[in-house]
Amino acid sequence: MDDTTAPLDPGTPPPSGFLLSAPTEWEYFAEGASNILFRYVGDHPYFKRFLLRLRKALPGAPTTLQLHDHLNKHFAPLLGNYIMRCDLIELDPGFVPVLNAGLRAEASGAECDWAGRPVEKRARRLLDEKEPWGMLVEDMSCGNYLYRDEHEDGDGMREGDPGEEWRDMATVEFKPKWLSQSPNAPANWTLCRTCAVRMMNGKKLQQQQRAVGEEERIPEYCPLDLSSGDQERIEQAVYAIVNLQNAVMIADPTPGSDDEEGEDVEMTDAPSTATRDKSPAEQISHELAKTLETSLVTLLTHFFRKSTIIPLLADLQHRFGTRGVFTTATLALMSESDQLPSEEEMANAAMKIDHKDPGENDIWTAMTLRDCSLFLKVWVRKQHERGMEARIECKVGDLDLKTGDGGRAVYWRDVERRLRMGGWYVKRDVGRNCRTGQGMA
Repeated sequence: MDDTTAPLDPGTPPPSGFLLSAPTEWEYFAEGASNILFRYVGDHPYFKRFLLRLRKALPGAPTTLQLHDHLNKHFAPLLGNYIMRCDLIELDPGFVPVLNAGLRAEASGAECDWAGRPVEKRARRLLDEKEPWGMLVEDMSCGNYLYRDEHEDGDGMREGDPGEEWRDMATVEFKPKWLSQSPNAPANWTLCRTCAVRMMNGKKLQQQQRAVGEEERIPEYCPLDLSSGDQERIEQAVYAIVNLQNAVMIADPTPGSDDEEGEDVEMTDAPSTATRDKSPAEQISHELAKTLETSLVTLLTHFFRKSTIIPLLADLQHRFGTRGVFTTATLALMSESDQLPSEEEMANAAMKIDHKDPGENDIWTAMTLRDCSLFLKVWVRKQHERGMEARIECKVGDLDLKTGDGGRAVYWRDVERRLRMGGWYVKRDVGRNCRTGQGMA
């Protein structure tokens, strides 16, 4: 199984100076805190592979040009082919106002995005009508494309057999979080930073889950499992990821009957009873979807064992976050009892330190890489008399430009203070040890 699919032909790009001027050809897709995504529904071949990312009107937020420049100059060299492709596109002055009018007319916006996630209407902000640029980003959703692998060795496809075309049948989206332990954790830690924060913020929820019963508990994702290199721990992390709410979308245009739910579907050339009346393409999509549901954990576990993406992210998080969120003066004053120094002690110590922090340390880059999203698109096809074949395309997105505005650094230090002062890193009564992967938080 390959890390990524063969490159897909994006078609002919628009000519230089092309202006987006047909807002009716774009429909609402999803949104984040600082942007809204739109999907193309027109006929231009270039735009069909991309989503249009437009920024909201947020005071002090970086412009689209600043974000595009930062992605290409800073993160592209670090992530290589794993970074999600993004291209600048100029907007006609009347483009965004029409989209905003449509958003207002929808009574504060859509109920849900493409993955069924509810949109928080009260928190919605409209698009910045003064922004002259948008970004075209790769569409990592599923159920949209077919392609033939014309460069593959072997006999190739049987002519006229739609089953041997690659189909984008699933999308997995999740945040990898802290793939290496926080440098500010005490030496005797038992919980990783992600699990410690989860326990600190959701202790009552965890107690409620234990009260319901072990068989009904949803597994929690531990990033150190995913970055451990150990197959059993990676599989445990993948199982948790697959069970995260709205983390997985499987494109099946022809769902089976109620009687068929939960049953494994054997890949054969004969259509099942539930899909017999469907077109050949629909039959194949349904069979592939049912098989994929039962094999997704196995596929993703194999992918993460072979792919370089998790070791790369873990290394970058560690390299740019070697000091953590505290200053060198703070760390120098921490005692064996893990008591943090006072503000006055830190100020006095800082005046005595005459060396600079390592130039490699960049808390903003480190925290961006900890808060990024990983998008996995699963391509599958039916091989003649050989079952199902899969490829996984992996991209890193949500690499938003972080700055000191908004008190983020203060917030990060406050979280780390509470973790250490509350002893959350060294909890031993939660049924989990993130060092070894034993138990489950």
